[in-house]
Amino acid sequence: MPERPTIDQAAPRCSFPAAGNWRPQRGDLATDITRGRTGVVVSLPEDTGTRVYLLRPEGGGADWAAHRVSLVPATEDPGSGAAG
Repeated sequence: MPERPTIDQAAPRCSFPAAGNWRPQRGDLATDITRGRTGVVVSLPEDTGTRVYLLRPEGGGADWAAHRVSLVPATEDPGSGAAG
């Protein structure tokens, strides 16, 4: 029986919209398209020794983890569907 891939192995095969070569940095406003939420990047993968970014809602609240493939730069245009 073949092993099931982990989320880290499966992520590159997902077909999320590409954000070019954009790499989130601390303080960037990013949209997590998997969850449909926008937050401030507060921790990078190298900060935690993991493969996820930590984001926090702009007004404060609980952090959440997101993989790079699900993050795109947040936009100011509410009609674009990228911010939220």
